[in-house]
Amino acid sequence: MRAARFALAGLLFMGLVSVVTAGHHENDLKKEVAAIGDTISKAMVASDFETTLGLYADDAISLPNYGPRMQGKDAFKKHHEQMSASGMKVNSFESEPTDVWAAGDQVIEIGVYKISMDMPGMPGIEDKGKYMTVYVRDKKGNLKIKAETWNTDMNPMAGMGGDHGHDH
Repeated sequence: MRAARFALAGLLFMGLVSVVTAGHHENDLKKEVAAIGDTISKAMVASDFETTLGLYADDAISLPNYGPRMQGKDAFKKHHEQMSASGMKVNSFESEPTDVWAAGDQVIEIGVYKISMDMPGMPGIEDKGKYMTVYVRDKKGNLKIKAETWNTDMNPMAGMGGDHGHDH
């Protein structure tokens, strides 16, 4: 009977250690993706697209809000060139991971963002929303963005009257 109690206590202790270790691992992942977000924020404000592009896997997929699917760095470059030619300028960008976890060899991040930008004839545009990013590790162990999607919290139909499909 005494051996059974020690065995049970040992199992409970090992379970507690794995829960604490998992929580520690998730905190480390959250710090790692937050640092990537900080790098992206600074690069966006500085119009440093090369730094941002370096954080993506070569075959990454982007599912932007109000835009078509893009895949691969060439598509990202073309989109960036179009945005730059339009005169758009990011004044500030902040992202905050709210949930981060490992899923096999991938890391999933869900978070919120705030952005302020100027567009020709429309200075001071502000937006906030949410995003999801899937990362993979490269051969050096660095996280690279494999897939991303984001969308605004603002409803573009709100000013047009009516409910436009929202459930009550």
